[in-house]
Amino acid sequence: MDKQLFISRLNYAMKMKKITQYSLSKRTGINKGSLSSYLSGKYLPKQDKIQIISKALNINPEWLMCNSNVIEYHNDNTNCSTNRYSYVENSVSAGIPDIIEANSYLEKIELPDIFLGRYAGRKDIIVMKVNGDSMNRVIPDGSFIILLTNISLNNLSDHDIVVFNYEYNYSMKRFINNKKDRKYIFRPDSFETCFEDIIFDYDNCDGLTIIGKVIMYNVLL
Repeated sequence: MDKQLFISRLNYAMKMKKITQYSLSKRTGINKGSLSSYLSGKYLPKQDKIQIISKALNINPEWLMCNSNVIEYHNDNTNCSTNRYSYVENSVSAGIPDIIEANSYLEKIELPDIFLGRYAGRKDIIVMKVNGDSMNRVIPDGSFIILLTNISLNNLSDHDIVVFNYEYNYSMKRFINNKKDRKYIFRPDSFETCFEDIIFDYDNCDGLTIIGKVIMYNVLL
């Protein structure tokens, strides 16, 4: 069973059914600590637990075990199509930029089309995980972010949340184009006060590239 795919599917099913970990624990009899371990990827549930969770969520256990692309919500017999997207295994730091080794052979993660909406099926989507607190007003540490790539500085609007690269250091911040002072500002959005703006002059930003714009994120509750 693909661990990352299982995590994304369990999170998705809980979100669609509007069921919290606490509620799922009550419905299944599986303690909250075990559910947290499943959602964090610490370990995977055994088949009997998969069956119990699937029954509680009213979904196809084969889908949850990553053996089928059909969710089969039994109440309305609705199927949900999915697509696979590139997944960067290394976490992107939301605080101090963190080096991510280049990887041309990215893993794939499967997400339901209904989750991505109008972005479903696009080839310029990548999925990453956040590590850090400089954006925790909006995107907490441990969240999964979905990026729209093939984005340039000219395509960005003020306050877009972006992942950027400068000299092989990657970070996530809010983007601000200060045209008056001819500066690109990457600003934290945090409850913490220790984080500062990262600023580039228009004429001195060689090596600065935008990896992607955050179009959505998902928090592991």
